[in-house]
Amino acid sequence: MASEIVPVVAAAVGKMGNQGSACSPVDLIGEESAMTAQKGAPRALQVWIPSSRVWLDSVDPDRRVYPVHDDYLARSPLVLAVPAGVAGTKRSSFSWTTLLSDVAGGSVTLSMGDPSRDTAGLLSFIAVQAAAASPGTDAGVAQLRALALRSRLRDADASAGELLRVSVEHRDDPKALAGLGVFPVLEQQLWRHNDGRDKPVQSLYASDIAVDADYPVAIAHEASATAVQRRLLSQFIGSLRSVDTSNALVAAGFRLAGFGGPSPRVGVPKGLPLKIADATAVADASVGLKAAEWSRYRPERFQVLVVIDRSGSMAAPVVVGSGRIGTKATLLRSFGAVATQTFTNDTELGLWFFGAPTAKSPPTEEVVPLGPVTGTVKGENRRQLIGRKIAGYTPIPDGGTPLYRAVLDAVSYQQTKAKPDRRTIVVVLTDGQDGNSPYAMDKAQFLKQLTQAQTPVPVFSIGIGESADLDTLRAIAETTGGRAEAAQNPKDLAVAMAHIFLAAVAGAK
Repeated sequence: MASEIVPVVAAAVGKMGNQGSACSPVDLIGEESAMTAQKGAPRALQVWIPSSRVWLDSVDPDRRVYPVHDDYLARSPLVLAVPAGVAGTKRSSFSWTTLLSDVAGGSVTLSMGDPSRDTAGLLSFIAVQAAAASPGTDAGVAQLRALALRSRLRDADASAGELLRVSVEHRDDPKALAGLGVFPVLEQQLWRHNDGRDKPVQSLYASDIAVDADYPVAIAHEASATAVQRRLLSQFIGSLRSVDTSNALVAAGFRLAGFGGPSPRVGVPKGLPLKIADATAVADASVGLKAAEWSRYRPERFQVLVVIDRSGSMAAPVVVGSGRIGTKATLLRSFGAVATQTFTNDTELGLWFFGAPTAKSPPTEEVVPLGPVTGTVKGENRRQLIGRKIAGYTPIPDGGTPLYRAVLDAVSYQQTKAKPDRRTIVVVLTDGQDGNSPYAMDKAQFLKQLTQAQTPVPVFSIGIGESADLDTLRAIAETTGGRAEAAQNPKDLAVAMAHIFLAAVAGAK
């Protein structure tokens, strides 16, 4: 069972023994719920009290192993821990939606536990996913927003308990605390941490998306249990429902969740707010897979040249969602700013457009020169400038598609910029095939030139719509060690971009 709740349950078991029971003693095993979940389903009669239903769902989504109980022993809401001197505010609440924007913009430093091994990290991940997927937001854009936060975390691996310990170690060092920033923890963890300290860590409660550790009492199949075991189980559950256990839970910093009997206590640990928001319904059957992907995502130091097709076909009408008609260009503009936020602050980023309106037009246009994403170009922040340029993107009427020439030029350019401590890549977005320009060339000749590159530069491509030459894009990916994604349904363009980012990071290992 969850280690933090073991002392309370142990006390309840002790009272069972004091009642003169002749049954065998109950063995209590306390460990982090993530570790228990990784072991899978039990082989014998067992009661499991994980810190969250999400851990239970990850092991037994159909309730075939733990069918008996879905009641909750206690609850502990997720709060945002603010070490002394970090926030400089007396606010009592925060918004996850605002936090995402503030972290992406660099005005807030956030650390967060790994959702694959820390309950506070898992619940934070769920809240982040819900905040990123605001009403009307495309699933791909939501994924990019979440990855943008992931790429900005000061620490994405420490558990909530470790972060609290670090805050104690640096309690007299304002600079170190400011570097640590804020981080999510369970209310009970923070309550126990603050008990008796002269410099308590402040807690902020979520005003928009409230998530709780809920401690379900899950009982495995009893079919193979003996009569003695079943009687012992009945006594054990009865002891958990007792008034004494309810009082012990409150005394340990937990809030009551309706499992136990009537309690003379208010049901709120001393010093905590009496009223808080009810937990938000943010259930997601795929949360485990998404959390694993999040945990694997490790931002790397990149040099990225984004090359975007400006051919006239990008003005073609498409359905962009809910029956609305837009264009491929509209779609590109809608997710561009979000995509730029996904790059970490130590990325070097540049932007090119390609298209040839006349025979004398160059195949590519340098829109924003390659350089530090946090740097400036003529006084304007590069990240913001690239976002603004994509937001103002317009196709060239009747413009051709010098795709092959643009890829060769981009790869050659990046070869001159390659650095040993960075992964240098090209990202291409196109909806068409090479042609209708003075730079058209034979495909075999193009791939041969690409193969002859002395310094390999992976090319990651997204083919937008049915007219994109996916066969060639896949050949480019195979030749360079990149990846090609199809966005046959234009509304999935942002999903494809998210896959590109994940593949680029994975390739850097």
